[in-house]
Amino acid sequence: MGSSNERQIVSQRTFRSANERMQALAVAIVAAEHLIPFLCECADDACMGRVGMNLADYDDIHSDRDHYAILRDHQMADGEHVIEQRPLFDVVSKAAVAE
Repeated sequence: MGSSNERQIVSQRTFRSANERMQALAVAIVAAEHLIPFLCECADDACMGRVGMNLADYDDIHSDRDHYAILRDHQMADGEHVIEQRPLFDVVSKAAVAE
């Protein structure tokens, strides 16, 4: 695999994919206001952190495919920056980068 940043992007996409599957299951079985332990979508492929958010927060953040939910102070990929600090996590945005 290529650069460190490319590996970070692959890790984030893997975490996002797992979270999308969890979100789809949660819609069917969890009340909308309950916190769900989604995976941290930081750039560290070894991170096992959990970001607690309800389904409305998840949908709001991920309505933009370039937004990721990460635990505060977790690793970001090149070109990312914090756009919002929420009580339990940060929302980061990925700038347009060549893949």
